[in-house]
Amino acid sequence: MNITPNKLTISQLFTLQNEQFIIPAYQRRYAWGYNQVAALFDDIDMLLENDNHLFGMLIIHTGPHHGGLNKVELVDGQQRITTLTLLLNAIQKRYFELGNKDKASDIKKMLSCRDTDDQVENKLVLGDLDADDYAKLLAGDIENVKNRQLVDASNWFDEWLLEYEMVDLNKFYYKLTNVAIVIRLDVTIAQDAYKLFETINNRGLRLTATDIIKNFLLGHAAKLEKVTLENVKSLWAEIIVNLDGIYTDDFFRQYMCSIIQRKIPRSKVVVEFKKWYFNRVKEANVLGESLYFSGLENTDEDSEDEDIEISVNGTATYVDEKVSIIDILKDIREASKVYHKVVFEKFESKVINRHINNLNRILSVPTYIYLIHLFQKGLPTKVIVDVLKVLEIFMLRRHICESRTSEHDDIFAKLIPIEGADYVQAVKDYLVEHLPDDVDFEDSIPKYDFRGILINRAKYMLESVEYHLNGNTGEFSVNAGEEVHLEHIIPETITTKKSKGEFGDWEEYLGNNSKSLHKKHVNKIGNMTLFAGFLNIGASNNPFGKKKPEYKKSSLKITQRLAEYNDFKFKHVGDRGKELAEIALKIWKF
Repeated sequence: MNITPNKLTISQLFTLQNEQFIIPAYQRRYAWGYNQVAALFDDIDMLLENDNHLFGMLIIHTGPHHGGLNKVELVDGQQRITTLTLLLNAIQKRYFELGNKDKASDIKKMLSCRDTDDQVENKLVLGDLDADDYAKLLAGDIENVKNRQLVDASNWFDEWLLEYEMVDLNKFYYKLTNVAIVIRLDVTIAQDAYKLFETINNRGLRLTATDIIKNFLLGHAAKLEKVTLENVKSLWAEIIVNLDGIYTDDFFRQYMCSIIQRKIPRSKVVVEFKKWYFNRVKEANVLGESLYFSGLENTDEDSEDEDIEISVNGTATYVDEKVSIIDILKDIREASKVYHKVVFEKFESKVINRHINNLNRILSVPTYIYLIHLFQKGLPTKVIVDVLKVLEIFMLRRHICESRTSEHDDIFAKLIPIEGADYVQAVKDYLVEHLPDDVDFEDSIPKYDFRGILINRAKYMLESVEYHLNGNTGEFSVNAGEEVHLEHIIPETITTKKSKGEFGDWEEYLGNNSKSLHKKHVNKIGNMTLFAGFLNIGASNNPFGKKKPEYKKSSLKITQRLAEYNDFKFKHVGDRGKELAEIALKIWKF
C-alpha cells in the first residue's frame, strides 16, 4: 500500500491553486449538526498561545500530478473539510464587514482554484445531492439552499463571529490556519484508499454500517477493471440518492433480512453482508477476506434477541450460480427505489399510497422487509392492494394485542418466498399462524393505551370505523391533517386552571378520584373520536353537556353517536371501548 502522509496546516492544505477537492457522488450528504459544528469552532477558539490542535486525518485518492487542474477524491474527511470551508467563508464575510478587504481576498483565494483556462472554480465540490446547495451558499444565495445542515452551519458561524472585532478575528484566523493541523494521507491506488478507510474506521463506533459496506464494495471494485469501479461508483450514487432522507443503515439491515430471510440485529449487518457477498459474487475471490468468509453461511447462531422497531431491494435471485458485483449493486439499487416509494408513499397508484400510509400510521416498519420484494413481483395492482389490506389487519392486531415485536423481522423475512396461484390466500395462510385470535383482539382494544406517537394508530382505527358505519361505499373520505383531528372526549388535561377555563371543570364533573382515574382512561380508544374544528366549551360544571350539541352537528357518525349519551364518565369510556371493539372484529379480520 503506497501512502504519502503529510502534516499540514489548514493554510497549507488549501494553498495549491491547481488542486480541487472532490467529494464523490457516492458519499453521504453533509450532515453535521450543532454539536459537531460548535465543537470545531470551540476547539479553535480555546487554543492558547503554545497549544496545538489536530483536526484528524483526510484520506485522499490522488492520480498522477499534472499541469492542469488536479481533481482529487476525498475518501474520508468530507464532513470536516466541508465545515472548515464554511468557517473560512464566514471569516471572509466578517473581514469584509470590518473593512479588511485584503484578508477577505486571501481567504477567497483559499476557497478557490483555477483550471488551465484560468477559470475560477470552488476549491471544494460536494457530492451530487449537495453540489448545487454548496455552490449557492458560497455565492451568497443562502435563501435557495435546501440542505438545512449547510444553512445552519453557515448561520452559526456568522452569528458567533459577529462578536469578533478585528484583533480577536485576526487571532482566531491565525489559530485556524496556522496552528491547527490535519494529517493528509495521499493514496494513489483506489483500492488502497478504500481499504485504508475501512481499516482506520472499522475499529471504532464513528462509522455507520453503510459507510463500511460502501468502502468494502469500492475497495473490491478498485481491484477489478477501471470501468467496474466507475460503474460501482455510479450505482452507489444512485442508491444514496434514492435513500436521501432515510437512515441508510435501516435500509441495509432490512435488505439483508430479506435476502437471507431471517432477523439480523444492527450489530451484525456488516458481517452478514460480507458472508452473503463472498458466497454470492463471482469476483470476490480476489479479496483476501474471501479465504475467511467463503463457505460461511448466514446462520443466526449468534443473533441477538433485540426488540427492533426501526425509524423509519432488488428481488433476490435464489439460485446457486454466482453473479457479478454490478448485478449485486443493481439489485440493491432497485431495492432502494422501492424502499423510497414505501417510506415516502410515492407510488403512482393513489390506492396503494393510501394503504401504505395506513401501514405507516399503524407503525409497521418491519413490513418493509417484505414490501421491497412484493413490489417487484409484477403482481396486478388489485392483488397488491389486497395484500396490503391483509398486512394492515395483521399488524394492527399484533400491536393492539402487544405481541412480541422482536418476531416481526423473522415473520416478514420468511413471507418473501411464499407463492401460490391465489397469492393473497397464500399470504393469509402463512400469517394466520402468527395472528392474535378474536378473543384476545376484542379484549385488548378497550384496554390499549394510545399515547404519544400511537395517536396516529388510534386515528387510523377511528377512520376505519367511520367508513364501516357508512357502509364502506367509498363515497367520502375522512380528511386528514388539521381539518379532522383526533378529539379526546374527556380532555387530556383536567386539573389546571387553563384547562378548566377552556374545557370546563371535568375534575369536579368526573367525581371522586378523578385525578388518578383520568391517567388510566384518557388515552383509551373509548375516550377518542374524530372532530373538525375547535370546541369552544368554556367554563361549565357539566362540560360533556356543553360538547353534545357540537358532536350532534358533526357529519361523522362516530361523533354524532356521542350525542346519544346523557353523561360521559370513566365507566362510559370502557363501555364505548367495548362497542368499538365489536365493530373492530368485523373490520380487521381475514
